Amino acid sequence: MWIFLMISFVLVMAEAFTLGNAGARYKNKYPCAVKIFLLGYVVFAGCFVFPVLSPVSPLDFSKIYFLVVSYGVIGLGFARVYGAKKEKRVYLLSVILTIAGLLCRYLLEYGEVSNTYNFTVGNVLTYICIMPAFAVLAYHYIAEYLMSQS
Repeated sequence: MWIFLMISFVLVMAEAFTLGNAGARYKNKYPCAVKIFLLGYVVFAGCFVFPVLSPVSPLDFSKIYFLVVSYGVIGLGFARVYGAKKEKRVYLLSVILTIAGLLCRYLLEYGEVSNTYNFTVGNVLTYICIMPAFAVLAYHYIAEYLMSQS
């Protein structure tokens, strides 16, 4: 079920930020709504993409694909909303909202056995360090290279 939600969010985010003039008009008309949607998506991804590695669900192509696409779209969203040269802000927001997503995931599965093997120190620290860093790399590439060419 969560995979369908993730796919729909990725498609909506990608469409909203790549529409060109229509996307720019919506962003200019409702800037707060676009930011709320983007920040909510970071929390959503932090909640439902975690954990990367688990004894129950090993790392496979579909999980890597969702990680790359989700945080790549987050980088695209940050590039459209904040523009270039805001790497520190993007990283800080990504870390804080990813931690919020992890807290939501922990509370969602509170009392279940899966929390004992999903929320290990290694899993949590790896996720908190790598995923926001990937979002910033995607943001930097999109803001510096792709948006400057158009």
